[in-house]
Amino acid sequence: MSFVGILIISIGEAFLKAANLGMDPFTGLNLGASKLLGMGLGNFQLIMNLALFVFVVFANFRMIGIGTVLNMVLVGYEIQFFSGIYTTLFGTVTSLPMQLINAIIGLLIFSFGASMYMSANLGMAPYDGIAPIITNWTKIRYRVIRVIQDVAFMVAAYLVGGPIGFVTIIIAFFTGPLIEFWSDQVNSKLLNRIQSYHQK
Repeated sequence: MSFVGILIISIGEAFLKAANLGMDPFTGLNLGASKLLGMGLGNFQLIMNLALFVFVVFANFRMIGIGTVLNMVLVGYEIQFFSGIYTTLFGTVTSLPMQLINAIIGLLIFSFGASMYMSANLGMAPYDGIAPIITNWTKIRYRVIRVIQDVAFMVAAYLVGGPIGFVTIIIAFFTGPLIEFWSDQVNSKLLNRIQSYHQK
């Protein structure tokens, strides 16, 4: 579930990138900063993840697992890979209706993948670990903290010239609730079935 979830996240990000209406705040920040520095997205995102990884290790090392490492290392490079495949298959999206369709598909796929790999409970990506850590510290609801976190990174992405648009704003305010929805309705049940199967 962790590996497949990360794969699904990257596919969703490729659709969002193709829509050209804004990325999720973290990827938007990484795309903008990597372009400024003349680096590839995969390399820069790995560096950013390593920096956040240090925070998570000291704040709550129990959140670290194989899923953390998979997400840190794979997502940036997989976005580059699937974006290349998307461009090869569909070319560049230019019409607004197709941009909106790609954005909606990307948001649903991205949030579903995030929920799947988080539900696997094999460790979170450093970025996704920030909100649960602060939630445990403050007892404020996860979705509230996640919105605040995404908005802060959205502002940072804007400052470095990242791909920020109205889709970024939608992601900033709805990723947390969507992850909760997918976890409650699909992925927690899927995890229970997998665990029941292996117990047999």
